[in-house]
Amino acid sequence: MRILTIALGVVGLSACSKSAAPPPPPPSASEAGQAGQDAQAATTPAAAPGARSACPATGHWAACSLVYHLDRAGLAPRPDSGASPAEHELGGQPLMLKIGERALLELHIYPDSAARAADEKKLNRADFVSASTPQTMRRERTLIESDNVIGLLTSLNDHQRERVSDAITAGPPQPEHAVKIANPAKSSPR
Repeated sequence: MRILTIALGVVGLSACSKSAAPPPPPPSASEAGQAGQDAQAATTPAAAPGARSACPATGHWAACSLVYHLDRAGLAPRPDSGASPAEHELGGQPLMLKIGERALLELHIYPDSAARAADEKKLNRADFVSASTPQTMRRERTLIESDNVIGLLTSLNDHQRERVSDAITAGPPQPEHAVKIANPAKSSPR
């Protein structure tokens, strides 16, 4: 009886894994063109950091890759065109983002990490805390540094501060290299 039950279970599982419907026919040229246009319209530069024309992976942060990584972290960033940077002495390309209902993320994007490091010396570090440091009654902003970007987060939510910091400090998208490394186990004679 056990063998019969096991055999029926195996047959049932294999039947469930096979698709009964044949695959749909390939789209016509006009349908394929329209589908491509629809996909192009739905894809923003922030949604495709690896795309060559939209947001290339250069090894440094760009506005579109920052938005993409924050979105992938589930933070739903939205550009805040009405906000202006609070840190006027900082250079770099400013980008203001709303995170959630009340949080504001002020980003300054530089050409490279050396430019960021030189510019961040202008900041009074006593006015900021890291994502892992509790805020005091002064409600300091959270300072986030990664490669070529300085982030200043205004949020009282510790979990949100940590998630934003994690998304940015994970690092910018790295370029793909065409060089393949040979597997030494396959290339060595035995």
